[in-house]
Amino acid sequence: MKYRDPQLKALRAELEKRADKTHAAFHKNYHKSTKDFYGLKNAALVEAFNTIFPKKEPLEKDEAIAIALELWSSNWFEEQAAGLMLLERCAKELTPKDLPILKKITEECEGWAMLDYLSTRHLGTLAINYPDEVYPKVRKWTKSKHLWTRRASILIHIMPSRKKQLRAEFAIPTFEELLHEKEFFIRKAIGWTLREIGKHYPDLTFEFLREHKEEASGLTLREGGRNLSIEMRRQLGLK
Repeated sequence: MKYRDPQLKALRAELEKRADKTHAAFHKNYHKSTKDFYGLKNAALVEAFNTIFPKKEPLEKDEAIAIALELWSSNWFEEQAAGLMLLERCAKELTPKDLPILKKITEECEGWAMLDYLSTRHLGTLAINYPDEVYPKVRKWTKSKHLWTRRASILIHIMPSRKKQLRAEFAIPTFEELLHEKEFFIRKAIGWTLREIGKHYPDLTFEFLREHKEEASGLTLREGGRNLSIEMRRQLGLK
């Protein structure tokens, strides 16, 4: 990584230059995080990242992954985010052989922000490109002791749903397996994903919620039914 040290140093210098102590304190409290924060808002972070890693100068996949993992190992929130942004640059080049890297990141996530970004972008892209190889492996993540890895097994279905490429034979069993959990972030994830599925597959979402109405939490029902018709929502007892 020595040949990339100047870029990493430049990124850190750029982040420090844009640092906002007040927002850093707010951000740290908002995320209830043990990480350090420079205090950059999203637009400033993207601008800083693109200044050091301009899109017109693409990196080779292996190099991008190596730098991304170096940034991910940092204790600074914005540096970790930059690592995921760099990894997204080569998301279309990722293969099932790279899945262990993404799983390791889920296991090291401290909160929803990084996990949701990784799940909807990186994992979602990988699932679309290699569904038959990726989904069976990610299905097993429902048994992980790590909350964020279990949440990833749900959210991986969001991007395929938006692209009308849902694989219900993997999504539905995942939801059913985790539906009993009382953890807010799991209940919210199932509801959010069903809400996205409902945009293009309303009948599937409706049937799932109708069948599991007694098991699903109110949060899951409310979120999952947001994109259903008035009649479907009425039948589910939703306003």
